[in-house]
Amino acid sequence: MKSVNPKNEYIPLDLKISVRRDTLRLISEMARDMGISINEVFSFLAEDSVIDLELLDNLNNVEIPNKCSLDDLKNEMLKKKLC
Repeated sequence: MKSVNPKNEYIPLDLKISVRRDTLRLISEMARDMGISINEVFSFLAEDSVIDLELLDNLNNVEIPNKCSLDDLKNEMLKKKLC
């Protein structure tokens, strides 16, 4: 995956994760169809899931409450124009 920041580099991580059998079958098929390893599929999925976070303003000031109502969540999302 290409990053917006050219200073980024790939850092190998040894991870141990658990997935359902059906999930592993689908990821294995994806890897086979794409001609890459299962590790590369997981790497692409991880990068794709956070790529938009790089485009957000400073996330250091984001506060995550222990709990909130559905209305509070909707209001915050509307304030941040996330929906």
